[in-house]
Amino acid sequence: MARLHEYQGKTLLRQAKIAVPQGGVAATPEEARTIAEEIGKPVMVKAQAWVTGRAGLGGIKKASTPDEVAAAAKAMLGMKVKGFTVEQVLVEEQLDITREFYAGVIVDDREQAPLVMFSSVGGTGIEEIAAENPDSVASVHVDIEFGLRDYQARNLVRKTGVGGKLQRGLGGLLVQLYKVARAYEARSAEINPLVLTSDGKLYAADCRITVDDYAVFRHKDLGIEIAREYDRPPTPLEEIAYAVEATDYRGTFYFIQMADDFEKGEGHVGFHGAGGGGSMMSMDAVLRQGYKLEQGLPGGQDRACLRPN
Repeated sequence: MARLHEYQGKTLLRQAKIAVPQGGVAATPEEARTIAEEIGKPVMVKAQAWVTGRAGLGGIKKASTPDEVAAAAKAMLGMKVKGFTVEQVLVEEQLDITREFYAGVIVDDREQAPLVMFSSVGGTGIEEIAAENPDSVASVHVDIEFGLRDYQARNLVRKTGVGGKLQRGLGGLLVQLYKVARAYEARSAEINPLVLTSDGKLYAADCRITVDDYAVFRHKDLGIEIAREYDRPPTPLEEIAYAVEATDYRGTFYFIQMADDFEKGEGHVGFHGAGGGGSMMSMDAVLRQGYKLEQGLPGGQDRACLRPN
């Protein structure tokens, strides 16, 4: 699967008429300052990385002036966040939030159908929300032939205790979110939190969209270079390996680099396995002998093995 950065996901939501905070993405402190000046009010500065818990890692900060924005961007750009080097920050307006919700669409492999979820409580992971507030969560499977109907979406929201004009607004937003997920063949598309502001408007304050790796070639506009669900940018070796797969469909091929910056003789080896369960057992056997896995290549037919280092 291929993850999109928050700013990329919000671009897709905006195109679907789902409101997102005013803002822009910056690669330098000066660019961040310029965006803040254009917004003209207090903003949030958010490190762009494929990880959760950015706030606790110093990756989300409030800023009241362009100077504060530039300072926050300078602190974030280049920082390491769970193995991810931050190269961009999202600068966007602060919202006067009165209530938070959760909205999500995932592919339910067991039911072989999309599953739309909504919660009248947001801000944390949906698993935690369901455990702490089970009555606040509702879900429905969708027939892909007909899509998510308006009445289904409104009924989903109603089950969590939300009614009236807000129910209609949230229902309409769920329909649009489903359309985004369907159009871009997402394995998951989540807005969390989905917020209601003091002026009665709904905004996607944060989002996570993950595209099915087998569908990436149909969505070149997304600029996805490697369709893999890494928790970091791909290494040069992973980019080379993915380029091999791009034009070869004779078998399955998955390369991942699990270690770097090591010396010869430290016991790092390359690993080539065949079959998920067999590969895991073989890797366990190698690790029990004191070796370390530097590269992994579960593969199918006609694949060259990796050489030990």
